[in-house]
Formats: sequence, structure tokens, C-alpha cells
Amino acid sequence: MSATLINLGYCYRESGKLEKSLSFMEEAVTICRSCYSSSHPSLALAIYHLSSTYDLLDRKDEAWKLAREALDIASVSLPSSHSQLPVYMNLLGNCCRSRGNYDEAISWHEKARQLLQQQHQSPQRDEDVATNLYYLSRDHDEKGCYEEAIKLCLEALKIDQESHSPNPLDIAIYTMRLGSYEMKAARLEASITHLQSSLSFLQDTLPTSHHTADCHFYLATSFLAMKEASQSSLHVEKCLEIRKTIFPVGHSKIGKAECLNEQMEGLNENASD
Repeated sequence: MSATLINLGYCYRESGKLEKSLSFMEEAVTICRSCYSSSHPSLALAIYHLSSTYDLLDRKDEAWKLAREALDIASVSLPSSHSQLPVYMNLLGNCCRSRGNYDEAISWHEKARQLLQQQHQSPQRDEDVATNLYYLSRDHDEKGCYEEAIKLCLEALKIDQESHSPNPLDIAIYTMRLGSYEMKAARLEASITHLQSSLSFLQDTLPTSHHTADCHFYLATSFLAMKEASQSSLHVEKCLEIRKTIFPVGHSKIGKAECLNEQMEGLNENASD
């Protein structure tokens, strides 16, 4: 039952129905806490997914606390070389990044990377390495190290593209994030090319997801930097429409989109004057 609830929660989360996702994830954890011991790996997995959902909903402290609990459980219930340990370290690193602790985030992601390097090569291990590199790229982006972020993201993208079974969604997300880094590094044409490529896939597969909203936001910012106000307005309005649908009132991502939209409205008014 808990596994089914987690799968449902994941599907709802990726399709942009976060509150519904949260209810399934919370129920799964409640079931696991009542059925398993406090050191059972199945409990760690349920907590992992709940933490990820809290993080997306801007409930940063709750997400971090649960990520720490999930890693603690996994550390005592799984062998020290188990392939899932880096996954829990990556989650804790992500939660640290969300709280603004970028150096701590990098530390956890580097620990996960070291464990992954010790594992035997396999398709799953390659996928986990790519995911880890992607998370590290986001840490460096937050620190303003855009060239390092671009380098790490390109590594992640290459691994996923060359794998035996490439994940189209991961490729689209990595490509989108690469475009955002290029925008910040003032490589605007490359940024727009990558972002439009990502958006084409995301609109077809997850039109109301937070990934699609993010892609619209980065495109709006890139077009604004290129002084293409009409294109920027189009994308920021779409971003705001999606984010208001999937995030609760007061969420930071809604605020960022509203600020960009206000900036665009001001530019349009000045142009009219």
C-alpha cells in the first residue's frame, strides 16, 4: 500500500498537482511508521519522497529534517556500500541548498559522488552519477560559479544521452538547467536554443509541471536580457499561470515570477510612453 501511495504521489507531483501528491506521500509515511521499525529501509524510502515534496513546496526546514532522518535510517539499515546511500545524501544536499547552505550542499553531494565512484559500473549507477553531477551543478550555480555549473551539467547531459536507455525527461531537465546557467553567463543565444529545445519536450509531456514553468521563466529572463520584450512577456505570463496553479499562495517561485512580470510591465509602459 505504501509503495502504491508513493508512486501515485510521484505521478501527481511531476504533473503539477503538488497538494494531492503531498497527501499521498504523507499517508505513505504514516503507514510505514506504524508497520515498520524505526530503522527499516522502507521507512527511509517513504520519508525520502515526502521530504522531496516538502522541499518543492518551500517547506524547507521540514524537508531538511526529514532528509536527515531518511539518511540516518538508511545508514544503519543498509550496508555502507549500498547503492541507495548516495541517493539519500543527494537529497540532504538538495535540502541544504534550498536553505541557502551551499557549501554544505556541495559537501553532501561530493560524499555521494565518492560513494558512486566506488560502485561497479551499471546503467543505474551511470544514471545516479548523472543525477549527482546535475545536483552539483545547481550548487555551483547558486554560488555564482556559472562556468563550473555549465561544465558539470554538460557532463551529466553527456552521460544520460550516451546511456543504454536515455531518460528523455532527465535530458530535458538537464538541458533546461544548462540554458539557465548559460543565460547567467551571458551566453544568451546558446541559452535560448537549449531552453526552447527543453520546452518543446516539456510542453508535450508535462504541460502543467513545475519544470515547464521553470523553463518559461528562464526563457523570459533570457529574452529580457536580449531586449526582446514581447517574447519575454509571453513566457513570464505562462510561467506565472502555471506556478499559480501548482504552488500555494506565497510560494517563492510565484513571487519571483510576479517580480519579473512587474518588471516587464514597467518596460512595456516606458516603451509606450
